[in-house]
Amino acid sequence: MDNFSEFNDLPTREFASEIVNAVDENQVTILTAETGAGKSTQVPQYLAEHGYSRIIVTQPRILAARNLTLRVREEWAERNLEDSNEIIGYRTAHERDDSGKSKILYCTDGLQLVRELTGIGTNPGQILVLDEVHEWNENMEVLVAWAKKRAQEEPNFKVLVMSATFDVESLAEYFGGATIFKIPGRHFEVKKRTGEDILSELFTQLETPGRNILTFLPGKSEIQDVSDAIIKKADKAGVPVIPLHSQLEMEEQQKAFGKYKNGKIILSTNIAQTSVTIDDIDMVIDSGLERRSEVRNGVEGLFISQISQADCLQRAGRAGRTKPGEYILAAYDTMPCLPFEERPEYPTPEILRKHIDRLTLRLANIGIDIETLDFYHDPSKTAIKRAKRTLVALGALTKTGEITGIGREMERFPVQSNYARMLVEVGKYSAEVKAKLATIIAIAEIDGIVKSGTLYTGWRRFTCQTKSDLLAQYDVLLAIESGQIDEEKYEDLGIIYKNVLKARETEERLLRDLNVEKSGQKITKTEEESLTKSIVAGQIDQLWTLGDRRLYENIYNGDKREISSGSVVKSYNLIAATAFDLQIPTPSGELEVLHLIQGATAVKTDWLFELAPHMFKLGQTKIFYDPRLNCLAQKRQLTFNKRSLQGSSEPILEDTEQNRYLFRKEFVKWAHTQVIKQRQNLEKYYGRRIPPINQNLIEKEVRDVAPDIISLDQLDSDRKKYMISLSKIETYFDDNFWDRLGANNFSSRKRKFGRNNHRKSWVEHKKHSKKQKKLKRNKKF
Repeated sequence: MDNFSEFNDLPTREFASEIVNAVDENQVTILTAETGAGKSTQVPQYLAEHGYSRIIVTQPRILAARNLTLRVREEWAERNLEDSNEIIGYRTAHERDDSGKSKILYCTDGLQLVRELTGIGTNPGQILVLDEVHEWNENMEVLVAWAKKRAQEEPNFKVLVMSATFDVESLAEYFGGATIFKIPGRHFEVKKRTGEDILSELFTQLETPGRNILTFLPGKSEIQDVSDAIIKKADKAGVPVIPLHSQLEMEEQQKAFGKYKNGKIILSTNIAQTSVTIDDIDMVIDSGLERRSEVRNGVEGLFISQISQADCLQRAGRAGRTKPGEYILAAYDTMPCLPFEERPEYPTPEILRKHIDRLTLRLANIGIDIETLDFYHDPSKTAIKRAKRTLVALGALTKTGEITGIGREMERFPVQSNYARMLVEVGKYSAEVKAKLATIIAIAEIDGIVKSGTLYTGWRRFTCQTKSDLLAQYDVLLAIESGQIDEEKYEDLGIIYKNVLKARETEERLLRDLNVEKSGQKITKTEEESLTKSIVAGQIDQLWTLGDRRLYENIYNGDKREISSGSVVKSYNLIAATAFDLQIPTPSGELEVLHLIQGATAVKTDWLFELAPHMFKLGQTKIFYDPRLNCLAQKRQLTFNKRSLQGSSEPILEDTEQNRYLFRKEFVKWAHTQVIKQRQNLEKYYGRRIPPINQNLIEKEVRDVAPDIISLDQLDSDRKKYMISLSKIETYFDDNFWDRLGANNFSSRKRKFGRNNHRKSWVEHKKHSKKQKKLKRNKKF
C-alpha cells in the first residue's frame, strides 16, 4: 500500500489495509466517514490497487459522478504509469466516459439499479460500492435491498456500503451483522452557532471580504432573491455571487469551484450538500430548509421543509476541509428556522415520501411483488396500494397484481410509468408520430423547458396550441431548434436552456428505444389527434371535468383544483392532467399550498373505452338532432363507477325509413324545446304570459316541408331556412302580437332574442327582471 504515501494526510489512509482486508473477508462491509475523509476518492483506489478487477461506485447525482472521475484520474496519474483515462471512468443514463479497461467506474445509482435488475451487475472478482447511502433516494433504497438479496443468494457477491453519518448499527443488523468502520473526517475545527438571518449574515461578511461562503437556500427563487439583495454590495466589494443549482449548465456550475481574489459567495440548493466537494469553503450559512418533492394525501408536490440534524451536519461538513471553518444556522426571510435540537435526527427516505408505481412495475417485471422485497425502509401499505391501483388503471398490472403485456412493454422505457404508457400507445401509429411523441415525453420527463406562472409568458408566442400543454412545449422546442429564438432571449421568454439540453439527451435515448429518426417537423391536424390520444392513454387515471368557479373535479375521487396559470388549455369540459401541490411563502412568512393541475390535455370521451376498457363501461347510445351538424346524431354514454360521461356527437348518415322517422321526431323535439326556452325568457323579460306553441304544430310543418330526410343539408336553401325558423318563436306570432307585447322594433327585438345572441342577453336582462316586472305590471297585454 506504499503507493498511497502521497495521500497520507487523508483519514482513510490510516484504515486502508483494514478496509481492504474486511472487504476480502466479508460479503458486506459498512464504512461511515465524515465529509472530507476521502472515502469516495481513496477507497475505490485502494480496492483497485489490491487487485479487484472492477469497482463500481454508485453516486446519487450526475455532477458527482463526473467530478469524482476527474479527481481520481488526476490522483491515479500522479502515482501510476497507466493511462488514468482508461482505468477510471463514469456512466450516467445519458453520458459515458469509460473503456473496457476501466477498473473504477463511477455510475449514477439509477443506471446501476437498471443494470442490477437486468442481470448485468457485478461479477466475481468485482465489487459494488454503494456511496452516499444516507441520502436514501428510491434507487439507493432498492439497491440496498437488492444487495441484501444477492448476498443471501450468491456467496461470491461483495458490497461495500459507504456513507456519512447515519444509523450504521441498524443497517449492519439489517444485513445480518456486517463489519463496520467509522472513520473521522476533517482535520480542522468547524465552529457552529445560530445566526440572525441569511441576509444579515451575508452583509456582515461583505464588510470584510476575503472568505469563501457557501449559503444553502431551499430553491432557485430564493437564490435569485438573495442574489438580488446582496449583488450591489458584493460587486462593490469585488466578491462574485455564484448560483448553484441543477438547472444551470455545467459551465455555470463549475464557477463555484473557481478561485477568487476577494473570496466568493455561493448560493446553492442542496446540490452542494453531498457529493459535490468545494475544497476552499471557509463558512457555511444554512437556512435549514430544502424544497423537496413529497406525496401528501396521494398528491405529489414541492414543499419547503426543515432539514434533519444529519443534513445540518452534512452541510456543516462542507467547511473545514482545508482550514478551520464556521457553520451558521440562520433563518431565511420570515420563514421559521428550527433550532438544531428540535430537528428530526435523520431525513425522511424518498421511498416514504414519493410515488412508487415505477418501482412497483420494475420489480413486477422480474417477478417480484414489491410487498415481498425486504426494504430497509418499508413503504407504507397505502403507498403500495396506490401504486398498484395506478398501474392497473394504466393496464400494466392485472387486478391480481400480475404484469400484463402492456406492462412489459412499458418497462422497456426508462421513464415514469405514465410516460411509458404513452410510448406503448403510440406504437399503433406512424414513425413520424412516434418520433414526435418521443420529443414530447423527453420534454415532460425533465419537467418542461419553460417556466410556469404569469411572469414568463413570452414563449407562448411560438405556439398556437390550445389542446395540450405537452404539445405546446413541443412547438417551443421546434422554434428553438429552427433558430427562431435567439439564445440571449431565452431567459426573458421563460425558456430553461439547461432543460432544453436535458430534453435532447432524453430524446435521443427514446428515439433509439422506438427505433425511429428525429422528426423536427410541425404537428399536423391528423397527428395532433394521434398524439393527444396517446398522451391521454398515459393519464387515464388522472381525468378532470370542468365544474363550478372554473375549478376542475377529478372523476375518480372528487378532488377539486385550479388549472395552472401556465397552461394553454382552457375551458375544456374533460381533460387529462396531473395533480400537483406547490408550497409558497406568503408575505407574512406563512407557507401556503396551491392545489393545482398541470400538463393538461383535452380529452374526447369516445377515446376512454378504447384506451381503458377495464375501467369504463359503454352505456346507452343517445340519438338526437344536432343543430351543429344539421342532422340526426348519436352520442355514446360511458360510465365509470356509476358516473356518466357523455361522448361526442357522431352523425347518422344512413338513409333508412327508421332514421327518417327518428330525424322528424328528434328535430320536432329540438325545435319545440328551443321555442319553449325563448318563450320562458320573453315572459321573464316582459313580465307577461305568452301563449304556448303546440308541438303538433311544429310536427305538421315538418311533415309538409321535409317529410323524408335525415339531414337539413338535403334541402334547398329556402326550405332549409324555413326548417331552422321553426325553432324561433317569432315564426309563430305576427307583428301585431309583438307590438302589443311592447317590442315595437322587430329587428331590435330579433337582435336581442335571436338564436345567436339570446344567451348573453338573458344573463343581462335577468339581473333587472324584478325592475322590469314592476314597470310593466299595470300594462294590459
